[in-house]
Amino acid sequence: MSLAKPSTNMPSTRPGSITRRLIVASLTLMPLLLGLTGVAIDRAHTSSLISAEQEQLRLQFFGLLGAIEWQDGNFEMGDRLKEPRFWQFRSGLYAEIRERNGAVVWRSVSSDTLNLPSPKDMPRSGRELFGDTKINNKPFFTFHYHAIWETEEDSEVPLLFSLYSQQSTFLTERKNFRAQLSLWLSLVLILSLFISAFILYWGLRPLRELARDLRRLEHGETLKLSTNYPRELRGITDNLNQLLDKEKKQRERYRNTLADLAHSLKTPLAVLKSGSTDANALQEQITRMDNIINYQLKRAVSSGKQHLARKTPIKALIARLSQSLEKVYRDKAPQFQNQLPSKLALAIDEQDAMELFGNLLDNASKACRHKIRITATENQHSCHIHIDDDGPGMTEEQRQQLLQRGLRGDQYGQGHGLGLAIVRDIVDSYDGEIHFSDSPLGGLQVTLALPIR
Repeated sequence: MSLAKPSTNMPSTRPGSITRRLIVASLTLMPLLLGLTGVAIDRAHTSSLISAEQEQLRLQFFGLLGAIEWQDGNFEMGDRLKEPRFWQFRSGLYAEIRERNGAVVWRSVSSDTLNLPSPKDMPRSGRELFGDTKINNKPFFTFHYHAIWETEEDSEVPLLFSLYSQQSTFLTERKNFRAQLSLWLSLVLILSLFISAFILYWGLRPLRELARDLRRLEHGETLKLSTNYPRELRGITDNLNQLLDKEKKQRERYRNTLADLAHSLKTPLAVLKSGSTDANALQEQITRMDNIINYQLKRAVSSGKQHLARKTPIKALIARLSQSLEKVYRDKAPQFQNQLPSKLALAIDEQDAMELFGNLLDNASKACRHKIRITATENQHSCHIHIDDDGPGMTEEQRQQLLQRGLRGDQYGQGHGLGLAIVRDIVDSYDGEIHFSDSPLGGLQVTLALPIR
């Protein structure tokens, strides 16, 4: 039988590549997000500056409106116009008043020699119009208001008040704000990248530890992964540990199967070597050896609990085993007292039953002086089968070692090692129990508790 050794090579993990990808993503997304944030802040600031300019021009308009006078059929601007920039040549703040037909009623001293543009759209009466324009290729904010002036003669004169404010202050303030904003956003970006790199390094530490554990596992320095991982990785590590444990158990099954196979073939080989000339007996042992080999191969690749609906008659099976063992131990001539009920049947595979009772009866044959007795007691769900011998018995300390694999049963004084280890595996697979106690015959009593259904 050739059993392939399972591979222990584990796939290597490279958390460094994940870190690099996350850092690249941060370097790509963070500047984009900060850029969009900067654009939003700049637009909000620009809108605030424009609103402030509009409010300033509105205040200048009210000042202009309060300073104008109607005198002798003409409009005059008295000394009440306190804004000094209206009186300074080319100060950047200009104003003029026009009639509906476009005739200029009044112009500020600051706008002398300038050709101030009229609005493209005349605002309705009592409404203002805010916008921008260019004067001598320089950007200006404009404020137009269409007012109806009532004269002393109770006549109405439509007037268009126009104010122009140079954008140099606005543009300078916006430029300085953008420079400051770019500086601070750059500092925030650099600081955020450092913090993100630290957080990524710290957050991915469990992955690096997992990679180290996997390398140690590959080199054989450990048998399983540590369980000290965050909740997010615990599912992965638990599944890997389950896989490793399953693989370990599979390897153990392969090794144990080889040992169990050799042990199981001992009895039929001993019968064949006994020199019997009974052709039927020889054929029976050859058939049994073939069944043993097939059975052990099946056990090597299967695991888990056994649940069978089919039952195996036990008394006839033990009778066949007893006949074989009488030939093996013909010098001792053991006497088998098979006191099992004829109708007793257990929910156990026949080959499993052969292995189970074959090992127990073989050990009893080695231990006994002359007598081996097999009895049974039943209840509603299970059956207790007792195998007693009249041998020297065993101490409590020796009984504790009976089920340990590796204590060979070739000599009774060394314990029923490998054979009883096979028995334990089979009993466990059927959710049964096995106990050892003093026998009424003076030797050892083995009690098996197995399900009936």
